[in-house]
Amino acid sequence: DRGDQDRFYLDSRQMLKSKTPHTYQLKMVTQEGAVFDARIQGEARDYNNHTLCLRIGVVDISAQVQTAAALKESNAQLEQTLAELKDTQQRIVQQERLAAVGQLAAGIAHDFNNILTSIIGFSTLLKSSPEMPPKFQTELTFIFDAGQRAARLVQQILDFSRKTIRQPETFDLVDFITEAVRFLRYTLPETIQVSHVLNSDRCMIYADRNQLHQLLTNLAINARDAMPSGGTLKIALSCTTLQPGSVAACPELPAGKWAILSVADTGTGIPPGILPRIYEPFFTTKPAGQGAGLGLSQVYGIVKQYGGCVDVASKWGRGTTFTIYLPLQQGREAPPEPLTAAEYPLGTGEFILLVEDDAAVRQACRAMLKQLNYQVFTAINGQDALTVFLKHRAEISLVLTDIVMPVMDGPALLKELKILAPEVNVVMMTGYPLMEKTSKFLEDGVFDWLHKPISFGQLAQVIHRALKS
Repeated sequence: DRGDQDRFYLDSRQMLKSKTPHTYQLKMVTQEGAVFDARIQGEARDYNNHTLCLRIGVVDISAQVQTAAALKESNAQLEQTLAELKDTQQRIVQQERLAAVGQLAAGIAHDFNNILTSIIGFSTLLKSSPEMPPKFQTELTFIFDAGQRAARLVQQILDFSRKTIRQPETFDLVDFITEAVRFLRYTLPETIQVSHVLNSDRCMIYADRNQLHQLLTNLAINARDAMPSGGTLKIALSCTTLQPGSVAACPELPAGKWAILSVADTGTGIPPGILPRIYEPFFTTKPAGQGAGLGLSQVYGIVKQYGGCVDVASKWGRGTTFTIYLPLQQGREAPPEPLTAAEYPLGTGEFILLVEDDAAVRQACRAMLKQLNYQVFTAINGQDALTVFLKHRAEISLVLTDIVMPVMDGPALLKELKILAPEVNVVMMTGYPLMEKTSKFLEDGVFDWLHKPISFGQLAQVIHRALKS
């Protein structure tokens, strides 16, 4: 090598000039042309004060160099393995934290939903009571609306932290986006202005509301983190007819009617080198503890479940826009208009066994059932309910029970009831997110379930269907 030759001559001249020993390493070539690693040990000597000689020793250290290189490579691999192990451990810890947060959120939701069942239930009864003076109707409406807002807030918090069984329904995205924007304005910092543009009067899709809440929440959180000093978050919705290949970023979209939802921020933007990886699970550019790297992968997964597409456009330092394409509902009827209180189906004096451990919820549900013209037996847990059921078995037409109770819970009560009276219909109610348990309850013989806080109309319709089945 020319560089090694130059170094040999320069070092040799330096040793002759300084008369100091010197050791260094370079590559040399044998007479046969084989290249080897050599350690050069040189020393200048003065003979008889007038003859200057250079003594050079050459040691073949190829084996040591190869061993050192192998050790270095092994060390690098070990460091990489340790780094991957550490990253895996951090992901596991983060997932455990997320699971703990979800469990905590579920517990808090249960308590709040019990409280809200009483607030919403009693305010509804008072509003519909002919004995209530008209001057109190406005105040009661404020109480009822506040309870409903609180119930929506609890539900939206749960949407972010739980995995739910998909429960698609036909609903209007226009109303959905309007409600979601209210939620975002409440939860995002005041330094972020949230605006929305609705370019369609009606935009019906068939999807799971919870999943779309999670989708919007994830995008909003990303936008918030990209605007630490504040900015603008703009959500736009339109419905249009697309032709094949009309969306360059989503050539797989078939022709048809589509909802186009865009979420744009004025934040820092996404560096071009990172854009191809943003949908990878656990990929994040945020500091440790500030993101699990799952938000955009969830967005991508949800959109793909409905046969849609997600596109992103970003300019570094100027902001990011996510555009989501979802198919409009085809061949499905729009949901019926909600019933008014006067249209709620009434009972004909049937007896219902109400099982609930929370006294306030029990009292609220009992009052609503009586208002719907049902007669009510009450019990505080499953064991108490069995005693009441055995005593009034011939009279009881339906059992309405909470799921989580002390002594004997709802599932244990259900099992006993199906042995004693397989024909009796059971409706369950809960303040917890049901998640995968929903399917199992239905398989075990539950007719339907009510999610707290229970509304008057929801209670009326589910009980009516159960009794008529």
